[in-house]
Amino acid sequence: MSGLTSTATSLMQMMANDLPAFWSLLVYFATLTGLVLCGYGLYRAVEDQKRGESMMGAAGLFMVGIGLVNFIYFVDSATQTIGFSTGTLSTFSYTAGSVSSGTPGSGIPSFAFVILKFFGWLAAFRAFILWSESARSGSPPGTVWRGTTHFVAGIFLININQFLGMMGGYMGGGTGG
Repeated sequence: MSGLTSTATSLMQMMANDLPAFWSLLVYFATLTGLVLCGYGLYRAVEDQKRGESMMGAAGLFMVGIGLVNFIYFVDSATQTIGFSTGTLSTFSYTAGSVSSGTPGSGIPSFAFVILKFFGWLAAFRAFILWSESARSGSPPGTVWRGTTHFVAGIFLININQFLGMMGGYMGGGTGG
């Protein structure tokens, strides 16, 4: 019986040793799948708009793609919320920076940054919709500029951590970038 127990223990140890590699594979697969879904959602939104149909399905695909691209951050925030983790799964910790460090955004929960990044992706999605509208005849003037504004704002929101760090560096609040 002890031979069976030692075999089971060694198998469990080998599985435990392989979990970090499996987690990395899962994260890369989710990111790749999310990028494909975001691209397909954009393609479908343009096609639905040309036909004059509702773009809700395309927007849903795009949102699922965003969720998969940010999979590790969503999992990290969710596990911290229910108390299973201390924030070691991703580059996010429970707060964006420690209060004593004096970094920009210190004390702001990471979930707030996930929400801001989500709105950034939506703004970028809206930019592509506006740009595709501008190619249509009879589009209102300024559609290209509205799309460009949405795109730039979306990029800032997607990279909010880096943007706050850079602004803090310029204002003397940290090392920046």
